[in-house]
Amino acid sequence: MIAAPTATSLDTLGRRFLWSSIYLGVAVALVACGAVAFRSLTIGSVPGNWYYPYGPPATLRLAAAWLLYSAACAALVTAGWQLAERYRPLSIVLAWIVVAMALQWGLRAIAPYPVEAILLSDRANSFYSVAQAYDPAQVLRSFNRVRRNAPLHVQSNMPGKLLLIDGIQGITKRTDVLPWILIGISSLGALLLYGFVREVFDDERVALASAALYLFLPARTFFFPLMNTVTPVVTFACAWLLARWVSTGKTAYALFMGMGLYGLAFFEPLPFVLGLFFLALALLAVLRGSITWDRFTAQALALIAVFIGVAELVNLLSGFDIVRAFRSIGGHATEFNRSAERPYGLWVAANLREFAFGMGICQVVVFSGALLHALRQPGNWRERFSHPLSAICLGLSAVLLAVDVIGMNRGEVIRLWIFLGSFFQIPVAYVCSSLNSRLALVLVVAVTALQTAIGLSMINFVIP
Repeated sequence: MIAAPTATSLDTLGRRFLWSSIYLGVAVALVACGAVAFRSLTIGSVPGNWYYPYGPPATLRLAAAWLLYSAACAALVTAGWQLAERYRPLSIVLAWIVVAMALQWGLRAIAPYPVEAILLSDRANSFYSVAQAYDPAQVLRSFNRVRRNAPLHVQSNMPGKLLLIDGIQGITKRTDVLPWILIGISSLGALLLYGFVREVFDDERVALASAALYLFLPARTFFFPLMNTVTPVVTFACAWLLARWVSTGKTAYALFMGMGLYGLAFFEPLPFVLGLFFLALALLAVLRGSITWDRFTAQALALIAVFIGVAELVNLLSGFDIVRAFRSIGGHATEFNRSAERPYGLWVAANLREFAFGMGICQVVVFSGALLHALRQPGNWRERFSHPLSAICLGLSAVLLAVDVIGMNRGEVIRLWIFLGSFFQIPVAYVCSSLNSRLALVLVVAVTALQTAIGLSMINFVIP
């Protein structure tokens, strides 16, 4: 869509500012890591009736594992960055996925509970047991009845997650392997994110850095193999279709996106809050001349028609009414907040703190630097917004504010907003890439891996 500025296009002040944001982010993240290691940072809110409890205290063995994991992640990214000019970028991303999964497999040795226990637990993840009790046809035909009689997590979700569990059991029924298939599916999101960022920025290094940061997103690792870690994959697919649509103006991409949005609603409707972000990308394309408003509007109407058509076809063939299901789940979420006594006003602030830890403390600081850098660029609003960094930073900020103020989620957003934290990695990737130094990305990845290792081993994010 548009090429991102290279390091040489940054003035001296801009380079110093971006480097300062990285150094400050690393410093703040290290302070947060220390606070978690000494069990003095609460993730969640005690007055808000939800927080993640600490496990056993830190030991020298744990400290050694933290440092080893951090160093290994940094080495992996360094190697991929050095090989990026000699091999196809997609090959680098695939290699990162494989090795990152191996590193995460090793990291599970210091986690409080094994992934198999989490998969089988009705308390942590009830999709497996419910998928054993009902076949896909029953789930779709009688979804509201199945949902009402199921444990908590199934009650608050659409049927896509149940059907995914049922589908991967066609590959294997081994409960020690199934969690790693889910982790693998989640990790494949790095390929889709790479494609999306490549389309928006037309810059291989920004796309590569985005994929790397997604693979080491703290919240993903904390909640493996829960289904929320798969949600970004479906969301990235829709984002890529949108980017292709508005950059080419081809109606086919709009029609495919209509199908993709139905799939997203079928799996997890919460990412629909990204509508503001998607609208920002459409405005960016219009400002750049990739598509006209008239064409975009006409194709958007076709997209809506496809969405409705798919919904009606599924209803006709299976008896599943997505609108009725969505209303039931929305009512359940409202009732849950009331019965769990989670006050709206308290969680408006507490949600942001919890989300920041899942997104990565360093990334929060660097994202803020990227936003300020975008806003300080010369020119009027049209010229500033014509840069993808501005569109992405402002669009994501609007989404975060909106989803927080709505108040549908109160607590547990470190898990529920994993898809949103994944997109917030993009401006951080832009900063690392625009500085044209692998040290920038390595510093962010290393401190993020350290935060992830400490958080995973010290805090009980998932209790079977």
